[in-house]
Amino acid sequence: MSMRCGCKAFVKIKWNQKKDYWFFERIRLEHNHPLHPSPTVTQFLRIQKDKDPIVMGIVDQMHRCDASHNTTVNVLVELYGGRQNFTFTEMDLRNRKAANAREERENDIPKLLEFFREMKAHNEYFYYELQVDSENVIKNVFWSHASQRAEYRDFGDVVTFDTTYKTNMYSMPLAMFVGPNHQLQNVVFGQALLQDEQANTFEWLFGAFKNCMSGGRDPRCILTDQDSSMAAAIKKVFKQTQHRLCRWHMLKKYKAELKKLYKIYDGLKIKLVTLINHPLTPTEFEFAWNELVDEYGIREDDTIRGLWESRKLWVAANFKPLYCGRMTSTQRSESVNKMIKGSGFTGHMTCMSKFARRMLDFIQHTNHTAGGETHWSQSWQYAWFQH
Repeated sequence: MSMRCGCKAFVKIKWNQKKDYWFFERIRLEHNHPLHPSPTVTQFLRIQKDKDPIVMGIVDQMHRCDASHNTTVNVLVELYGGRQNFTFTEMDLRNRKAANAREERENDIPKLLEFFREMKAHNEYFYYELQVDSENVIKNVFWSHASQRAEYRDFGDVVTFDTTYKTNMYSMPLAMFVGPNHQLQNVVFGQALLQDEQANTFEWLFGAFKNCMSGGRDPRCILTDQDSSMAAAIKKVFKQTQHRLCRWHMLKKYKAELKKLYKIYDGLKIKLVTLINHPLTPTEFEFAWNELVDEYGIREDDTIRGLWESRKLWVAANFKPLYCGRMTSTQRSESVNKMIKGSGFTGHMTCMSKFARRMLDFIQHTNHTAGGETHWSQSWQYAWFQH
């Protein structure tokens, strides 16, 4: 009996234990209310649900593209003319998304290798290399598409190298080799997912990168942060390469100590920053530095001495003999990292096989953008000469 409206309709079912079957003992079908619930109620009844295969195909496609639940629902609202016309519930959509995600993550490594084989069959210049442990489990993976290898051949004089997190569901650091092209736009030469950031891991990775660019030169210059493991691996693998440190990371290392000095010595901050950023020769920089530290009497300060002793690795004045594509930091790598994560190409729940495909999407996106900029710049020049 319904407590809300006093309806006495009911069905009583019993189980016959001896004969092992269920049977209806009593049935009362008389209701005291209309049997016409609103569409907002009927969509919750299993018998009323109708998951149109075409619509569910659209939903699955949006899930594969990592569309949010609200975005998916908003599209369906447009298709159905309102939520009240849905033949399913929003919880059905959430459950379907979870099921799709589980299916996507199954057999992740075989799917990744299958993707690599597809790329190799499509273009013989696609390159990938794996490192496995003693149990034949993949530890690290590096790959580079044919277009990336071609970019390195043309623009591989200077490379920035950095790692970032939260790009995949395994929390594996993403490592990327990035440089500037002829228009000073970011280009990615290769990428890897690593198990850790130990010296031997970086040594394997740099070796894989070198094998990939076989016949190509070592980069003239590579910029990294102050990771000692990276430095050790670079020294072993890239014997002809000048290693330089990111200026931003260098100053960040001493940020707290410099802040104390700035509070003590009035005007020190603006003079030091100006000196570091000013386009001086190495001799001019050293002369100006000595003048500055003598003016404030801070020559023996540990922070100032640490910056001075490593000056040849991070001060822009010492980069002048090298071509660095106007780079003094790993900002290019970090901007690419931010674009990959911030523009929805990957996320912290992305599996490896999907991550590799999304990296291809990202490369195609950057190539498309660069092509558009080249086209419009040439069109502008043509129009200018016509006048």
